[in-house]
Amino acid sequence: MPGLVGIVSEKTVDEQLLNRMIDSIKHEDFYRIDKYISSHFGIARVHLGIFNPEPQPIFNEDKSLCIFMDGKIYDYEDQLNELKNKGHKFNNENDPEFCLHSYEEYGKDFIKTLNGSFVIFICDLRNEKVIIANDRFGLRVHYYVINNGKLLFAPEVKAILQDETFKKELNDEAVAEFFAFGEFWDGKTFFKGIKALTPASILTYDGQDLSIEKYWEFKYEPDYSKSEDEFVDELVKTFKKAVEIRMKDNLRYGVALSGGLDSRAVLAAIPPEKRRDVIAYTFGPKDCDEVKIAQKVAKRAGIKHLILEISPELIINNAEQEVWLTDGRNYMGMSFAYPILKLIKDKIDVVFDGFALDLTLGGSYLSRDKVNCKSEDLLFEILSKKRLFQETEFRKLFTSNYYNKIKEIPAKSFKNEFNKISAAHSGNKSDQFFISTRLAWFPIGFVFRRNLMEIAPPTSDNDFIDVIRKIPPEWRLNHYIYRKFLKKLSPELARIPYNKTMVRADAPLLFWRVGATYLEGKELIKKWIQKFSKGRILFSNKRSYVNFDEWFRTNDNWQSFFRELLLNENSKSKKYLNQNYIEELFQEQITGEKNNSMKLLHIASFEIFLRLFFKESQ
Repeated sequence: MPGLVGIVSEKTVDEQLLNRMIDSIKHEDFYRIDKYISSHFGIARVHLGIFNPEPQPIFNEDKSLCIFMDGKIYDYEDQLNELKNKGHKFNNENDPEFCLHSYEEYGKDFIKTLNGSFVIFICDLRNEKVIIANDRFGLRVHYYVINNGKLLFAPEVKAILQDETFKKELNDEAVAEFFAFGEFWDGKTFFKGIKALTPASILTYDGQDLSIEKYWEFKYEPDYSKSEDEFVDELVKTFKKAVEIRMKDNLRYGVALSGGLDSRAVLAAIPPEKRRDVIAYTFGPKDCDEVKIAQKVAKRAGIKHLILEISPELIINNAEQEVWLTDGRNYMGMSFAYPILKLIKDKIDVVFDGFALDLTLGGSYLSRDKVNCKSEDLLFEILSKKRLFQETEFRKLFTSNYYNKIKEIPAKSFKNEFNKISAAHSGNKSDQFFISTRLAWFPIGFVFRRNLMEIAPPTSDNDFIDVIRKIPPEWRLNHYIYRKFLKKLSPELARIPYNKTMVRADAPLLFWRVGATYLEGKELIKKWIQKFSKGRILFSNKRSYVNFDEWFRTNDNWQSFFRELLLNENSKSKKYLNQNYIEELFQEQITGEKNNSMKLLHIASFEIFLRLFFKESQ
């Protein structure tokens, strides 16, 4: 994946190592490379040539500072003019040059106000230290490690592994979290010692000491003095501006359109006169609800729309590639994305993504019991039930020796993350917990798109997020204020159904509840029939663009893939996982007794990871 790779060392930089790091992430021939080597720094930028295409590094006037940057920053014209008035000289007036002179003038504090998606690397050549910083949501995943007196960093772990002196060991804490929660928390990776730079971080390294400062935290601070309508007006105003400033460049834009509300809101904020030049794309198959709703939205908005069809075979044939590209940090269920997006790479430069708006504004993880919870102990109990493998399943999943080694990790990790959150209201604490855990891990899903095109989520805009953080939890619950926001933003698009209820997005909450209850009841009846018929009677589910549950029971290629991968004597994961229990999960799945599809997908991803990264016996 494009990004910044580098070595910072007290000794002379190994240029061959830097070149191997670059080659390990250069997945496409059209990538561009900028490289700089001094006695103690070796840095490269691997990029698409879309955002800030000018060569890097950029130096200040006396060559005491230089900068590499991956990403895009918005809305800083006034600050740039202020720097000019203070005597700073600019050649390109682009994002990295602005950041370099801002650092020269204000120090690292300038990072706190940057609005965009970025990773910045500043070399202080005079003082022989480096500053590495990322945006508020860590949208451009990068990793780092200190090994044998040198700092290594890169957008993919495999680049760091090019250092042959690094001792590769499996991180037991990451394994436990991956199966307990389906995610990696606090920047963990499957490799002991290698961490992802967590969101809103400033890393400083001087060749001896490494420190990380967190400069921003997503924290709800509700303002009860404002009315609903005032909030809606502010949301619409700031969101329209967020989209506008992201469309200023002469680039080809696209929208990842689904049957949900987030991408629809992004499309609604694009001025009608600019929509004709934007392409929306939706993952298929064509007869699923996601695609049908997206088609209605695209037609109503007057926008070009591409349907990118998915098949079970496309996923299993590219599963190894996905695990490789994400270093095992994402499960294999999204492996269709890279090969499909290659088909439209030449049509789109920048994708607008509705990143996490259903969580930050829509209250997707909120419920009445969380909002009304009166004690932290009760909230802790409620939140801790949300697991991929519950404790009894977790115990069965692992061999007895490995389970005894990791059994206390999930509870410890959960408690550590929960205790980090300070919020007076239980609803706010609940949402902030998921934002600090799930949302911090979520950008790993951008890896596939960022190998081919740039991503610009207006839903992460600073001003827009600052409005959201002031909204009381009672108004975020059940998409209450979100629906009012969407209706004000675009009444015509709000009249189209929402995929989770199949009811109009602007319908009263009662209708939403009826729609959701109907869909849940319908699926429950199907499952009971399938169970009592022992899988002989099967009703196709066409709600989503993927149907892992059904494919396990109906697709021979899908079944064979998982059977041959997981249930064989050469399994790499059998050192850690109980194959008898995996076989039990598999049989329950293919007979329709239970839906274990996500569990099996995570197990398969772990097996593939071990085969790719730990080929030698452990």
